[in-house]
Amino acid sequence: MKSKFFFVLAAAYILFLTTSIVFGSQATFSPRISVSTEYTDNIFQADTNKQDEYITAISPGFTAELLGKNSGVNISYDPEYVMYDEFNENDSWRHFARLKGWADISKNTRFEFRDRFRLTEDPLSEADIAALRAQEPDEIVDNTRRTSLNEYYRNNASVNLLHRFGEFDTFNLGYRHYFLENDDPSYEDKKRHDPYAELTYWFVHDWGVNLRGEYRKGQNDFSSDYDQINARARLVKKFSKRLDGFVQFGYATLDYDEEIRQDADGYDLSAGLDYGIAADISLSLLAGYSYVDRDVSDDESGMSGNVKLTKKLSQGVIYLTGSGGYKGPNMGAETRGVSKFYEMGSSVRYQLTKHLRGRAFGSYRYDKYLERLDEPEDKTTKVGLGLEMQALKWMSLGLNYQFRRFDSTTKMDYDENRVFFKVTFSPSVTYHTSRY
Repeated sequence: MKSKFFFVLAAAYILFLTTSIVFGSQATFSPRISVSTEYTDNIFQADTNKQDEYITAISPGFTAELLGKNSGVNISYDPEYVMYDEFNENDSWRHFARLKGWADISKNTRFEFRDRFRLTEDPLSEADIAALRAQEPDEIVDNTRRTSLNEYYRNNASVNLLHRFGEFDTFNLGYRHYFLENDDPSYEDKKRHDPYAELTYWFVHDWGVNLRGEYRKGQNDFSSDYDQINARARLVKKFSKRLDGFVQFGYATLDYDEEIRQDADGYDLSAGLDYGIAADISLSLLAGYSYVDRDVSDDESGMSGNVKLTKKLSQGVIYLTGSGGYKGPNMGAETRGVSKFYEMGSSVRYQLTKHLRGRAFGSYRYDKYLERLDEPEDKTTKVGLGLEMQALKWMSLGLNYQFRRFDSTTKMDYDENRVFFKVTFSPSVTYHTSRY
């Protein structure tokens, strides 16, 4: 594990060094250190006999950026040492790192890369789902319910080559790789490889097509590996500078390596729009009907869709997201195969005063797992509130609250309340250098 993690950091360092030597560049460096205290009333996510816990954490970190004439890279790294009050055998280091960069190979061709790494023993998954779906739609969320404090780590990386051959005509060629590894043997390690290609071509001024194909290879530790192909054809009509409408047909096929698992084919017919309602409001909407043809069990069909609304405020932003339909094998630590789901979320971030920021979020998710004979159902509710005050130019204070509720037809239900208090120290002026 460590070799993989430090390989990412080494690659970032080499890119930093190479870019600074070859090109005129500007570098910025922002160090920080934070101390936090967290209280939870249900550390092991139990239905009965709940145990509370206080957790203290110290986290030094930094964000660094290097911008050249034709390339750039940004990296942030936040190691965190956590100390448990009662269950101190779980004291450990957490690691969070992000890397993204780009390079213009030619006037019309750009290479992009991203990597997000997380190592933790914390059983909770992402909380603010609406903000995540709006800002990083390709990020994989592990909704596994973990009842232990064993470490696990995951990494989501991607590379993309974008070529423009017309005013709005583009061709994408890319690859995504994801892996999850768990110290707890009751959870499954996984890998996924996703090469893809996408073409957008406007054959007349206001009519165009978007074609996308993806091959997915899933490798699981003790359940069946699988191959999945996703394809999409979209016909687009430009009604105005701000409004595009489209109809699309999608097809997916799922092929398990083991015969005991059910292969399936999926079909989807839908319509939607991308609408810049105003300079500060954007809407993406997709609605349709999906059909899943399974080898043995009864076929499934129903409505599917996706919506994302972003409203920029003078001092903040609002996100509203929603999705539903059918999806293939998930990448969480529990393997449950094809599922029917719907999810909705909202997130608000606002600068309340000059020195005080606030945020609120909430989400609800429903999953029905179709490959199990009993077709179990899970429901997850998340709510959160937070305040951050810039007490001094070099010190900020944060107070956050989160509530989670999990209901299942096959597992023990639970709810949990968490309260966080954090103090962060960082210089008021970012360190920077320029080289020309």
